[in-house]
Amino acid sequence: MASGDNMRGKALSLRTLIIILVTAVVVSSLALVAFLTAQVMERNMKDQIGQNALSVARLVASLPEIRAACQAPDPAAALGPLVDKVRERSGAGFVVVMNMNGIRYTHPNPDLVGRRFTGGDEGPALRGAEYYSAAVGVSGPSIRGFAPVYDAGGRQIAVVAVGIFQSGLYRALRELRWAVLSTAVWGLVVGLIGAVLLAARIKRAIFNLEPLEIATLQQEQQAMLYSLREGIIAIGSDQRIALINEEARRIMGLGPECVGRPIEEQVPSTRLPEVLASGRPEYDQEQLINGRAILTNRVPVVVNGRVVGALATFRDRTEIQGLMEELTGVKQLVTALRAQSHEFMNKLHTILGLIQLGEYEEAARFINQTSHQQQRLVSLVVRRIKNPAVAGLLLGKIAEARERQVKLVIRPDSHLEELPPLFDTYQMVAVLGNLVQNAIEAVEQLPPARREVAVSVYSRPHRLELFVHDRGPGIPPELRAHIFTPNFSTKEGARGLGLHLVKEHVNAAGGRIQLRTSRRGTSFRITIPGGEGGQAA
Repeated sequence: MASGDNMRGKALSLRTLIIILVTAVVVSSLALVAFLTAQVMERNMKDQIGQNALSVARLVASLPEIRAACQAPDPAAALGPLVDKVRERSGAGFVVVMNMNGIRYTHPNPDLVGRRFTGGDEGPALRGAEYYSAAVGVSGPSIRGFAPVYDAGGRQIAVVAVGIFQSGLYRALRELRWAVLSTAVWGLVVGLIGAVLLAARIKRAIFNLEPLEIATLQQEQQAMLYSLREGIIAIGSDQRIALINEEARRIMGLGPECVGRPIEEQVPSTRLPEVLASGRPEYDQEQLINGRAILTNRVPVVVNGRVVGALATFRDRTEIQGLMEELTGVKQLVTALRAQSHEFMNKLHTILGLIQLGEYEEAARFINQTSHQQQRLVSLVVRRIKNPAVAGLLLGKIAEARERQVKLVIRPDSHLEELPPLFDTYQMVAVLGNLVQNAIEAVEQLPPARREVAVSVYSRPHRLELFVHDRGPGIPPELRAHIFTPNFSTKEGARGLGLHLVKEHVNAAGGRIQLRTSRRGTSFRITIPGGEGGQAA
C-alpha cells in the first residue's frame, strides 16, 4: 500500500483528471462551435448583403429613366441626379452606371466619372450576367451587385453596379464574435461547474477511492476469493453468474467459462433465483452436490435498499464431518459418564450398607446382578448400533433416564449400519437426542407405571427409520401446530429450539416426520431417504 500511496502522490487524482478532461472537452467543443457559428453567420451576412446589392442593381437597371438617360447625348449629366437619389434612399455605398466599355457614367466621387471601373469583377456583367461579388475598388473593399441595362429592343447598353462597403460588415462581425465569445465563456463556466459536480458524484459512487486503490482492492479481493476454502458463487439481477471462485468450481465441477452464463443452466437445482426474488436469506442448508455433502448459506445482495443479486457460500462437509463426529462422541461420552457416575455412586452406597449390615451374600448377588445388567445393555447397544456416537448417546440417555426413575428401552431388533449421505452423525445425534430428551421429560413426573420411553433405530434399504415413543399425557390439540415453531415451549425456562432443530435437520435431509399423540402417549417416526437428495446452491 505504501507504493500505491507514493504513486498516487505523484499522479493527478481522479477528481482532477475528470475536471481537466471535461473542461478540455467543453473548451474544444465551444471553440469549434464558436468558430463554425462565426463562419456561417459571416457567410450568411455577406450573402444577404450581396442579395440586397443585386436587388437594388436590378431595380435601377429596370427603371425607364435610367434606360433613357443611358441613351442621352450626355449620359453622365442625365444619370447623375437619378443615381444620387437611389443611393441615398437605398443606403448603398455607391451606385455606378458604366457603359459597355466599363467607363463610369456616375460615381459618388465626381473625379472618378469618365474613368474605367476598378475591381476586375465587372466582366460577366458586360456580357449580360446578373450577380454579386466581393472586390476591392478605389473606395475600398465592398460587396457589389451587377445588373445589365437593356434598351427597348433588348440590346444591352450599360451596366449598373451597386456597392455596399464591408466596413459596416466588419463592425457587425466583431459584435457577433464578441457575443459568441461571451456565450462560450458562460458555457465554459457551466461546463467547469458540471465537471466538478460530475467528479464529486463519481468519487462518491466509488467510495472516494482512486483508480490505483480500486485496482489494489480488486487484486486483494481476487486473492481472498481464491484462497478461501469455502466455495463462493454470486449472480446478478439477470440471474447470470457474476462471480465464482476456484473452490466453488471444484465442488460443482464447473469450468471458468461458466461466468456470465445463466445460473440455472450451470446448476439446474439452484435456489439462488428464489433468494433473489424473495430477498430472504437461507442459512445452514444441507445438500448433496456431485456426491459431496455440503453446507450452504444463501443471502441476497442489497445495495441502497434494493436487491441487486444473490450470493451462496458453501463448504464440503466431508472435510469437517470427522471432527464434528469426534466432538459429538466426546460430548455424549461425558454425558453418559456423568449420569453413570451418579448411578454407580448410589449403587456403591447400597453395597456399602449391605456390607456394614453383614449381608455379604446379598451384596454379592447385588453386584453380580448389576454387572450382568450393565454388560447386557452395553453388549446390545454396541452390537446393534454400529455408529459409536449414536451408541454413546443411547447409553448416556439410558443412564440419565435411570437416574430420573424413567425406564428407557432400546428395542432389541434395532440395528444401525451406515447413515444416509445427507444425514451425518451430527444430525443423527441432534434429532435422536432431542426426541429422547423430550420423551424422558414428558413422563418423569407421571406415576411409575407410565414412566417408560421406547426407542427403535432401523437401517432399511434406501432409508433410515427412527421411532421414539413415550407413555406421557400427549400433546394437546391446540398446541400440535406450534411444536416445531422456534422458541415455542411449554416448559418453563426452556428455549423451545429442540423440535425446531429436529424439523430443520430432517427437512435438510429430505426426510419426513410423522407424529401420533393421544392421552396414552406420543410417538415420533422419522424417515430419512438413503439415496441422493437435497438442494443445490
